[in-house]
Amino acid sequence: MPACLMVMTQGNFAAITLVHWEKALGTGTMAGAVLVLLSFYEQKKWLHNQYVTAALTGLATAIVDGISHPASFKGEAILTGIAAAGLCLLFSIAFKRLETSTNSK
Repeated sequence: MPACLMVMTQGNFAAITLVHWEKALGTGTMAGAVLVLLSFYEQKKWLHNQYVTAALTGLATAIVDGISHPASFKGEAILTGIAAAGLCLLFSIAFKRLETSTNSK
């Protein structure tokens, strides 16, 4: 959802409206549902790789964003997918570091 909001408004967070929130929430929910369904289908270890998960998140987000609403500019869905993949990877790395520092105490 943050990636959708950021890309839809082209980084202008002051321009975010309720319509933007609605579109972003719908896109994020659908992309998340795709990944949850995939996790039930594919139980292999590669799905637990943070880079694979980020790539799948980006791909699912780009596809859902492209289908769910008309783009405000050319390439919006692809850029949203890239942003979602980047955020997924960033949060994954941060969580692992937090988990490591918590377990070492």
